[in-house]
Amino acid sequence: MYKKYIIYFFLFLVTVPAFAQSVVVKGTLRVAGTKDPFALVRIYFERNQIAVTSDDKGMFSASHLMSGEETVSITGTNIQTKQVKIRIPKSGTLDLGDIEVTPNIDNEGMQPLLMAADDMLDDDNESSAQNISAKVILSNDVFLNKAGFQLSAFRFRTRGYQNIYEKKFINGVEFNDQVRGVFNFASIGAINDLTRNGDADNFMAASTFTFGSIGGSENINMRAGSYAKGAKATVTYTNRNYYSRSMLSYSTGMMDNGWAFTGLIGGRYAHKGNVEGTFYDNLSYAFSAEKQFAQGRHSLSFVTFGSPVGRGQQSASFQEVYDLVGNNLYNPNWGYQDGKVRNSRNVTAYDPTAILSHVWKIDQNTRLTTGISLHYGKYASTALNWYNGPDPRPDYYRYLPSYFEAGSNAFNTYHELWSTNNTDYTQINWREMYMANKLEGKINDGAAIYMVEKRHSNLLESSFNSTLNKVISDHAKITAGVSLRGTQNQQYKTVEDLLGASYVLDIDKFSERDFPGNSDLSQNNMLNPNAKAFKDDIFGYRFNFNVRSANAWFQNEYNYAHFDFYYGAQLSYTDFQRVGYMKNGRYPTNSYGNGKTYEFFDYGFKGGLTYKINGRHMLTGNINYQTKAPLPNLAYVSPRINDKTVDNLESTKIFSTDFSYIFSMPRLNGRVSVYQTNFYDMIDRKSYYHDVQRTFINHALRGLNQVNRGVELGLSYKVDNNWTVDFAGTKSEFFYSNNPMGIINSENGLINNVEETVYMKNYHVGGMPQTAATLGVRYFYNFWFIGANVNYAANQYIDIAPIRRLASNYVDVNPFDETQNNAYRSLIHQEKFKDVYTLDLSIGKILYLKNRKSMNFNASVNNLLNKKDIRTGGYEQGRMDITAPNKFLSKYYYMQGINCFVNVNYKF
Repeated sequence: MYKKYIIYFFLFLVTVPAFAQSVVVKGTLRVAGTKDPFALVRIYFERNQIAVTSDDKGMFSASHLMSGEETVSITGTNIQTKQVKIRIPKSGTLDLGDIEVTPNIDNEGMQPLLMAADDMLDDDNESSAQNISAKVILSNDVFLNKAGFQLSAFRFRTRGYQNIYEKKFINGVEFNDQVRGVFNFASIGAINDLTRNGDADNFMAASTFTFGSIGGSENINMRAGSYAKGAKATVTYTNRNYYSRSMLSYSTGMMDNGWAFTGLIGGRYAHKGNVEGTFYDNLSYAFSAEKQFAQGRHSLSFVTFGSPVGRGQQSASFQEVYDLVGNNLYNPNWGYQDGKVRNSRNVTAYDPTAILSHVWKIDQNTRLTTGISLHYGKYASTALNWYNGPDPRPDYYRYLPSYFEAGSNAFNTYHELWSTNNTDYTQINWREMYMANKLEGKINDGAAIYMVEKRHSNLLESSFNSTLNKVISDHAKITAGVSLRGTQNQQYKTVEDLLGASYVLDIDKFSERDFPGNSDLSQNNMLNPNAKAFKDDIFGYRFNFNVRSANAWFQNEYNYAHFDFYYGAQLSYTDFQRVGYMKNGRYPTNSYGNGKTYEFFDYGFKGGLTYKINGRHMLTGNINYQTKAPLPNLAYVSPRINDKTVDNLESTKIFSTDFSYIFSMPRLNGRVSVYQTNFYDMIDRKSYYHDVQRTFINHALRGLNQVNRGVELGLSYKVDNNWTVDFAGTKSEFFYSNNPMGIINSENGLINNVEETVYMKNYHVGGMPQTAATLGVRYFYNFWFIGANVNYAANQYIDIAPIRRLASNYVDVNPFDETQNNAYRSLIHQEKFKDVYTLDLSIGKILYLKNRKSMNFNASVNNLLNKKDIRTGGYEQGRMDITAPNKFLSKYYYMQGINCFVNVNYKF
C-alpha cells in the first residue's frame, strides 16, 4: 500500500509554475593570442547557479537569468579559470562579445596521478579498485578538482564513498554496470582526448541528466559536433605500468551540411613495467558522427569506441618478504620460463561500445535527450591452480623464515635463499611445475598437478535513457527522466595452460579429500562426471547473472534573488536471477537451471536550499534519502556453485546531508563543508582459504551499517596575475556502526550456513586515508606553467577480515585482558598506517605557431623525494589460527618511488 502513496507523492511534486519571460546573456570565448574559438568550456553564472557550455565556434548563450550584479566563472579542462563581473538587465539580450581565455596544461601534467590509482589496483579485491573520474576535471569545485588529482596516489576517495556511488554517463546514457555497480575505466583507456568534455554534478546536487548519487555524477559528451575542427597528435613517456602512450585524433567540427565527424586511435605499451613481471599492451579507437537537421532542432549522433588491453598484474605481499628482498614493489606473480619472464596473473579486457543518441530542441525552453547503447565487456584473468602438489606461490607462509624457529638451520637456510634473491626460490618456479606434471604423467594417464586457469566474466548490457529539460519561467525549471536496462553476465573458467600435462580432472579437490568414497560430492558437474578438461575447455563452474531495471525520476529547481531551492524524487525497479549451467555435486538441487528471481522496488528523495548572502557569499544545505537494491555479485553467498543468497535480502538505505559555506571574492574563492552519510543494511562478501578446515570459504555479511562524516575545505588564492596558491583538505572518519551477522559457507560442502555475529562496530573502513590535504603553488607567465604541491595523508587503516572478529573467537580468550598474551589481543587490533607526505613538481609550455597551430609540452615529477615506504593499501588475511593470531600476517601495497611523466601534443 505504501508504494501507491509514494507514487501519488511523486506525481504531486511535479507540479510547477507557469511560463514567463527571461533575459539572455551570450558571448564568444576565444584563445588569448590566436583569437581561435574555444569550444567545450564551462560558463557558470554563480548567483543564478546556471551553467552552459561553449560550442565548437566558442559561442555560448544563457537564458532565464535574474537581473542584477553577477559573477561569471569560466572554467575548463585546459584553460586558466577566469571570472567576469557583469550586470544583467531586466529584459532583452546582453552580448558580452569576445572573451579571451588563457589555455592551461596543468591537467595534462597531472596525468601521472591519474595513473597512480590504476598502478596499485588489486583485481582480486575489487572494492579497493578506484580510478580517477573526469568529474575532477569537469567540476568547478576547488576541493574536488585539486584533491581528486593530487591525492589519488594515496587511494584517496572523496568522502570515503566506494565508486559504486558515483554514476557515469556517456552522451546521456548510464554506464555503471548492473552486476558490480561500477564504471569500467579500462573501456575508455587511451582515448583521453575524447573524454575530457561534459558536465558533472557534485554529490547529490541538482542535475541536468540524472537523479544523482551521493558520490556525484558525470556525463561525458562524445558527440562529434562538440569538438572543434582540427587534428591533435600526442606522445607520452612515463615510468609506471606502461612507459609509452600515443594518440591521434581528428575532428571536422560541425560542417555547413550539418554533419560532424571525429575519430581517434591510441595506445599504451610496456614490454616491462616499473614493477617486475608486469607488462602493458593496449590499442584503442573511437569514432563519432553527428547530423544536425531541421535548423538545428534535431541532432542524431553515433559513437563507438573500444580499448582492448592485456597486462600483467602485481599482487600484495608480506612485510617480511619486502624486507628480505629489499624491495617494497616485490611481485610474487612471476618467474623465469626458458630464460623469459612469465607472469601467472594476466588480464585481458575488451569493452566494445556503441551509443546512438538524439537531441530534440522542442522549443527555446525545452529539450529532450534520448539515447540507447549496447555494451559488451569481455574480461578474463589467469591464475595458478594445483591438485595434490605443494603450493607454488613463492611467498606462501610455509616458505618464509618466520615459519621456522629463529636461529634454527631451517630458518637460516630460508633466510639466505630469500636475502640472496635466488629467483628459483623467490619467484614462481615454472620449471618445477612442468617437471611435476611430467613425473605425474608417467604414474597415471597425464592428469595435471599444476595448471593455469582463466576466469572469465563477460557482460552484455543494453540501456535506454531519456531526459527532458524544461525551463518553465525565469525562476523555475524541471528535469525528468526514465531509463530501462538489461544485463547478462556470463561467468566461467577455462583451461589456459596445462603446463605439459594432458588434461585436468574436473572435480573439487577439497571435497574429494574430505568426503572419501563419495564421488558425487566432488563433482563440479554431475551432468558430465569425472570430465577431462583440455586446452580452452570450460570446467569448474559456469553460470549467468541476468539483471533488469527500470527507473523514473524528476527534479524541480527554483531560483530567486536570495534563495534557491530544489527537490526531486526517484522510483526504480530491479530484478536479478542466477542461471546455472553445471549441476554441482555438493548442491545438486540449487546449482543447475534457472534460480529464483529477486525483485526490489526502491525510491529516493532529495532536496537542497541555498541562501545567497550576496553575490560573493552563499550558504547551502542538501539532504537526501534513498534505497538501493543489492548488487548481484554480493547478494549470492557462493554463486559459482549454488543459487543461495544472503537471507532476508533487502535494499541498502542511505541517508546523507551536508552544509557548506561557498565564497567567491576577487582573489580568494572556495568552500568549507561538513557532511554525514549513514548506510544501513549493507551486504558484503569475503572469500578466503580457511587454514583449519582446509577449504575455500565464502563469508557473507548482512545488516552491516556504516557512517561517513567529516569536514572539507577547498581554497584558491590568486596572489597576482602570475601566482596562485591552492589548498584542499579534509578531516573525516569512516567506520562501521554495528555488529552484523556473518554467514559462512565452504565450497567443498563441509560448512553450510553457519551464522555468527561479527564484531565490527567502531572499526574503521580501510583502504583510504581519512585525513588528507594538498597545498599547491602555481606560476603562469607568457604561457609557461610551473607548479609544486605538497601532499599529506593520515589516518589510513588496513582492511579488516571478518573471520578474525567472530564472536566464537572470544569464548576462551579475552583479548581485552591486559594479562593475556599480547598476541591474542591482536585479534581486535586494527593496524593504522603511518602519516605520510609527498612532493610533486610540474612544468609546461604552450607554443603558438603559424596558421593557428600549437604545441604543448608538459612534464612532471611525482614523489620527488623518492619515498619508497608509503603504504597505499593492505588487508588482513582471511585465514587465521586462534592459537597463534600472528601466524598469518597482513599483506600490503606500496607507492612507487620517484616517477615522471612527459607529454607533448601538436594541434594542427
